[in-house]
Amino acid sequence: MKEFVDIEGHKNGLFIESTDFENPVLLFLHGGPGFPQYPIIKQSGLSWEDSFTICYWEQRGTGMSYNPSTQGDLTLERLISDALKISNYLREKFNKKKIYICGHSFGTLLASIVVSRYPQYFHAYIGVGQFGRHFESNRDTYEFLLETAIKKGDKRAEKDIRSVTFDKDFYKNQGFRRILGKYLNKFGGGVKRTGYSNWQGIKDLLTCRKYSWKERLNIPSGIYYSYDALSEIMAKADAALMAPRYDVPVVIIHGMHDYQTSYKEARRFYKKIEAPSKNFYTFEDSAHSPFIEEKEKFLQILQTDVLNISSN
Repeated sequence: MKEFVDIEGHKNGLFIESTDFENPVLLFLHGGPGFPQYPIIKQSGLSWEDSFTICYWEQRGTGMSYNPSTQGDLTLERLISDALKISNYLREKFNKKKIYICGHSFGTLLASIVVSRYPQYFHAYIGVGQFGRHFESNRDTYEFLLETAIKKGDKRAEKDIRSVTFDKDFYKNQGFRRILGKYLNKFGGGVKRTGYSNWQGIKDLLTCRKYSWKERLNIPSGIYYSYDALSEIMAKADAALMAPRYDVPVVIIHGMHDYQTSYKEARRFYKKIEAPSKNFYTFEDSAHSPFIEEKEKFLQILQTDVLNISSN
């Protein structure tokens, strides 16, 4: 089902899917910021709605939730407040005392803070492509791009990457954004380790039949708007400092070849946080999207580990 939830006069778009609406409820927080992941997940054939009632919430300023006349200023605190309200909406709608929350990429920063602050509403926190320290992660990314170009013997790419200086203002550097767009997916450190291009990402978004044409056209505007609004706070963020303690189980799922949110930074986050139980799962054949790159392994962890640890 597709529906809209009003928060402070602004409509937030949701897709809610399940084979049984009595299933445990899981709220999915996409990354970007401003990049809805419902289309790529549906295109992949991931069948987690067999085990959960999945809610894909498009955050304020994203896709179905993009409306400049009502959305107001976009801040991290506002998104945290929205996420809490969506969580409570789902708890009431499905008559659940607690729900699960799963973040991906930027969505892990948002979700981890929400769970750390309000553990009473959640069974467990699941972080996929975990956000750590954004500056250090992007430094890892730059080094990966340069090392890969050298290893491949791609002199043109090496020269192009070396022409960009990586420093603390990387998030404002158009040259850095350009080389990410040009090489990260191509070199296997982006959305997927293999078989995913920038064009495929655009195609997935624009051909999703669940969107109206206006919603599809809002997606690029939302991506630019969200990045402009949130890039500085992301660049200076350390998720382990912003959400250091959890009173619920924590599960981190990360691709070994992920250079959008680096594996090294995800491991650091995991080691620093405190939780009653925590588990880190390495997906050795994945980059940034292990839930669609290694679907069977991902589903097995949800079904045999996540559902069990949170019910004990």
